[in-house]
Amino acid sequence: MKFSINKNTLLKKLQLLSKATPSRSTLPIISSALFSIKEGQLEMRATDLEISINIESQITDGEEGCIAIPLGKLLDITSAMPDCDIDFSVSDIGKMNISCNTGRYTIMGQSSDEFPSEQAIENSQTLQISSKELRDIISNTSYAASKDDLKPVLQGVLFQIQNDGIISVATDGHRLVKLEKKKLHSLDYTGDVVVPIKFLSLLNTQLTGDGEVSMLIGDNHIQIQLENVTITTRIIKDSYPDYEGVIPKDNTKTLVINKDGFTEAIKRVSIFSNKSSRQVALELTENSMTITTEDPENITTGKETLDCEYDGEPMTIGYNAFYLKEVLQHQQSDEIKIMLNSPLSAGLFLPMDNDSGDDKTTLLMPIRLND
Repeated sequence: MKFSINKNTLLKKLQLLSKATPSRSTLPIISSALFSIKEGQLEMRATDLEISINIESQITDGEEGCIAIPLGKLLDITSAMPDCDIDFSVSDIGKMNISCNTGRYTIMGQSSDEFPSEQAIENSQTLQISSKELRDIISNTSYAASKDDLKPVLQGVLFQIQNDGIISVATDGHRLVKLEKKKLHSLDYTGDVVVPIKFLSLLNTQLTGDGEVSMLIGDNHIQIQLENVTITTRIIKDSYPDYEGVIPKDNTKTLVINKDGFTEAIKRVSIFSNKSSRQVALELTENSMTITTEDPENITTGKETLDCEYDGEPMTIGYNAFYLKEVLQHQQSDEIKIMLNSPLSAGLFLPMDNDSGDDKTTLLMPIRLND
């Protein structure tokens, strides 16, 4: 097996492959990428057994063969090389020889037989959606998905796909986002599927322009092909929680406030909050909101007052400043409406103006304030 390829071309592809390579694994072979050449075309594949990335690339002087090469070492040497063509050749014992105008290097490869086989997309249906709409779904929901390995189903985004639109939901138990996109076209697939956030985040870096993308949805896997890149992920099969049951229906107190001013105030005040609880208190009256925090351990306090419109009786409600700040940063309108009920019930964050035609609801759970 041998081939030649430009350094910059190879580097971009290795950097993408590294996103599907685990930093630690009980299966050493998956720290490698599988290189195979057929009919003068190079295919590279990496996987962490949940996500796999396949990349095709044009090469010169290619001879057929297949070998698994340690990706970290190959990425390091490729990054350090000058812009030039790199020649690769594999010996009979699986040693990959790398040569360019700066020198010669060798890496010991492994047999391709040990590398995991490609994931099969069984009983697949196709979902056609524009890159722009898919990027919008990912950016609006992914931040609210859980990072807790003990709650695997919450580490995904629920897609409820109907003939005329998509409802996407993400929650980590502290906040919840529900985005409803209506009047989407070419939705041949209908059904519910929980898509891992790692796959969506990776996909978001590859989606460009406003063209259509095809998503193959099978019994256990989802696959998207983008030009010369194919990304496949395992579907999360656990049942998603009943999110409608936690969205309050009786929040009648309305708070209207400028989003940017509120966000910046939370950033400043939260600097003085306790580093574990991140607790801030919002004291609401008819025309003003006072944001306060204190950290008795470090003897720090913070306080700011903002103008607002509030139509309920005076109330003080506590939030985790980190979660509150993220929720505010993902609201699109200049002014936001927050629907409240009591200091112990979830608040609903809604846009004041909605030019997109989408319906978006964000829920944030309060925290009990220290006496």
